[in-house]
Amino acid sequence: MTLRKLIGAAGVLGTVLTLLVASPALATAPPSSHSGGQPADPNGGLVVKDVQFLGPVDQNAHVVARDNGQSVEYQGKSYWFFDDTMLQNPTGFLSSTAAVTTDLNAGDGISLQSANPFDLTDTGSPTEFVPYSAAEVQFQKDHASSDCTGSTDVFCGTQFAFWPGSAVADPAHHRILVFYGKLCRGGLDTGPCASGFVGQALGSGIVSVDMRTHQITRLNIENQDTSLTSPEGTDRTLLFSPSQNFGNGGTVLVGNELYAYGNCSSTNACGVARVRIDRVQDRAAWSFYAGTSNGRPVWSGDAAATVAVMTGGAAGETVQYDPATKLYMNSYMPFLSHQVYYQTSPTPWGPWSSPEVLYTAPTTSGVEYAAFAHPEYTTNDGLTRYYTYYTSSTGQQLLVKVDFTKD
Repeated sequence: MTLRKLIGAAGVLGTVLTLLVASPALATAPPSSHSGGQPADPNGGLVVKDVQFLGPVDQNAHVVARDNGQSVEYQGKSYWFFDDTMLQNPTGFLSSTAAVTTDLNAGDGISLQSANPFDLTDTGSPTEFVPYSAAEVQFQKDHASSDCTGSTDVFCGTQFAFWPGSAVADPAHHRILVFYGKLCRGGLDTGPCASGFVGQALGSGIVSVDMRTHQITRLNIENQDTSLTSPEGTDRTLLFSPSQNFGNGGTVLVGNELYAYGNCSSTNACGVARVRIDRVQDRAAWSFYAGTSNGRPVWSGDAAATVAVMTGGAAGETVQYDPATKLYMNSYMPFLSHQVYYQTSPTPWGPWSSPEVLYTAPTTSGVEYAAFAHPEYTTNDGLTRYYTYYTSSTGQQLLVKVDFTKD
């Protein structure tokens, strides 16, 4: 289980604080740049001018709480993807949900009433976004039990869960790609899925959302790493191991090349991988940034060669191209911090500038994390931007407006 996703798992039910307080290094480690080279000019002259906290995102009436919350624009609509979701009327719990809105003016808030990523008029109870395979459904049925006391079945009561991460629009192929992490939770305390509600990470993959047919499909992986396993048997949709986890944090598309961040350390120093967007499901097509040689970037086919290039955030970060400075911008909230930072780079792999404070979230009785930018809401030539973060104290996604000036 990677710590960047662990915090996203436990927040909805308020169990994360106990898990992370035991790791003081995470709470006290200052944000830093890991470019391995000279830092870029400080954020291209971009300076925070004003911050306004606009209150919670207006969500579907059946939603009690849901965390993560990354988004992407596709043909004039904003598509949002969430992790663990608690529901009411009727009561329910889902590991992944999604919504769509035509509301691209965030100045007066954001309305996310839809129950799924396709139908704006459906405001019923949200449904599961990431589909389960037949083998996963059968495995859960085979091991289902309301009381596992005295059971010898190590998978007694085990459930699979899927946590959506970053999303990227791929209009050339009429789709949105959403990275996700797969985990199992439940079973006996000594079982392979034990760890309470948080569970055990099994790997990560990619969901393809077909914008013509509205089919949602977990991509089968070509040249798959055969060491990746799952309790129900072979899972052809696993792309990366839990420790590699590229794409579940941040992604950015440059032309037809997708850059995905992952392979993060315990202090969330993260590396970057790249692949042609039309070969995203081919594990052999991915390459990993391994530093520089004679001033030129080195890309390796071996994920073990990956070097850290920047700092990631609790549950992920947002990397985007910034038209105001013509640089790439990374924004993130560190573990157990209320401060959100931003930094810039001339390329997706660095060198990244020293982080600057973007905004400071108010302290609550809960835990704040999953801070993400939503580039489709940017206005004022890139100088007005909108961000959200999750607070476990209320289960809400809170909206923040940041105005910049440029020297």
